[in-house]
Amino acid sequence: MAAYLYRCPERHETTEHAPMGEAPASVECRCGARAARAFTAPMVRSLPRTAHRMRDAAVESSEQPRIARRAAGTPAPAPAGPRHSLLPRA
Repeated sequence: MAAYLYRCPERHETTEHAPMGEAPASVECRCGARAARAFTAPMVRSLPRTAHRMRDAAVESSEQPRIARRAAGTPAPAPAGPRHSLLPRA
């Protein structure tokens, strides 16, 4: 079931649930007037901020990927502990 938004001439909003594609063109508002169906963006505001940031980062990286300008830095130095020399090496 999809949620459909309706607005009457008095600017009241009413939400009705109906199967997708079967919503009536108008319904009766709580004030008694006929409320026409309003077309809105589907669930855009209900996404969490982190989801918005992740989506924006994915779009940005697909259009302008970050390219490395130089090779990675030197590897971290080996630990200086004397017992580390006794560990097996891979």
